[in-house]
Amino acid sequence: MTIKTLEIAGIGAALAALRLPYGKKPRSIIGFNSESNDKNYIVSYSSATISDEDMTLLKTLIKRGDEHAKVIRGIIAYAEIKAPIYFFCEEETYRAGHERLSSESTMHGVAKGLAGDELVKVKGELPMGTELTKVDMFSYQCLRNIVKQRHNHRLPEWHVFVEWIKTLPFAKELIFSGIEELYE
Repeated sequence: MTIKTLEIAGIGAALAALRLPYGKKPRSIIGFNSESNDKNYIVSYSSATISDEDMTLLKTLIKRGDEHAKVIRGIIAYAEIKAPIYFFCEEETYRAGHERLSSESTMHGVAKGLAGDELVKVKGELPMGTELTKVDMFSYQCLRNIVKQRHNHRLPEWHVFVEWIKTLPFAKELIFSGIEELYE
């Protein structure tokens, strides 16, 4: 199993939303930028320096539960995952905050050129251990739930997945807050 981080997005937007319930502006320094020079090219990004006060508030809200930490739903990790079919079947448990963007096609791969009953037969006989590559997106809130529920799972792929989560920006502070013992 391999996992490659493709992109992290939404940290600036999450910080902009953080203090809205209090009627206050973020304490962090956030910059939003967007550039385009034609219809096929756009760059949009944010930059952020997270203040100690905002990080403290984030950790406090995260420890209070999902309903208080809703702002981390806006921080998104995009990943390319190569794993066996059986892992992806289990991963489907996490629907809230997880979306499949695309998947390697068995129909255009191992079953290329087949149709009808022959196609159904080949697809139906694929071993569960067949590895596929998929691109998924996960909110940090979803990743936090995965860590809490799968860190001790007997399936080794979940341990690889949790180790990948640890490599994400601010994982210790925003995903493992209140469950730091699982970060070790």
